[in-house]
Amino acid sequence: MPIITTYPFKKNPLNKKDEILISDYPDGLKTKTTDVENFSKYIVSIGTFVFTQGVPSANWSIPHDLNKFASVTVVNESNEVMLGNVIYIDYQNIEIRFSAPFSGKAYLN
Repeated sequence: MPIITTYPFKKNPLNKKDEILISDYPDGLKTKTTDVENFSKYIVSIGTFVFTQGVPSANWSIPHDLNKFASVTVVNESNEVMLGNVIYIDYQNIEIRFSAPFSGKAYLN
């Protein structure tokens, strides 16, 4: 099981330059060290996809390369969260159906 902790141990709040130790070995003997800022950039880079729907539509078809059933948040052009029916076609494609057409962005992770 992965273990992620600060060194030396620190309770919240963390800042972006706090050092963290990462180990996924049972004995905890093999570790990697980084800081919170670099770790968060890595997590975002491997698991986030942003889709832009430029033309208003009530049905958004979104191909992505996340290889999973991603969680989805949709916002309109005013950055208001919009609710729709998310349909998982497969691990690489989703469709979102809305009651009215609009344009905006879908954030998948």
